[in-house]
Amino acid sequence: MTFARSRAFAAAFALGFAPVPAMGCGICIEDKVATAYDHALATRAIASGRVVVFAEVTGQGDAHARVRSARAAAAKVPGVEGASIRSNDAPAVLSFVLDTRARTPEAALALAQGSAGRERFQLALLKVLR
Repeated sequence: MTFARSRAFAAAFALGFAPVPAMGCGICIEDKVATAYDHALATRAIASGRVVVFAEVTGQGDAHARVRSARAAAAKVPGVEGASIRSNDAPAVLSFVLDTRARTPEAALALAQGSAGRERFQLALLKVLR
């Protein structure tokens, strides 16, 4: 083996051990939740007795428009902390902090879904952090 080849081999070998960012598949619940998760927000919410709700936004048409519509609808739900709303377009996921004294996570999602504007969407509960 020549010096140039052995050097190229050593470089390729070293690159094999370089750290690479992990990519989620986007199919499992945990991957979906991770796209709209805010650790600082979740920590404060749980410490103050509130919950963090994660929901998948489904429906026909443009995902960005659906998620934007879902964000606007969730902001109007009593008990939802408007500044806490986080979202992602792909996969289409929405999260928010909820005061469960006002309503349950399921009721909050139903109310948000029921007030959908022009962009129709469905909200499927993924997870609740307590």
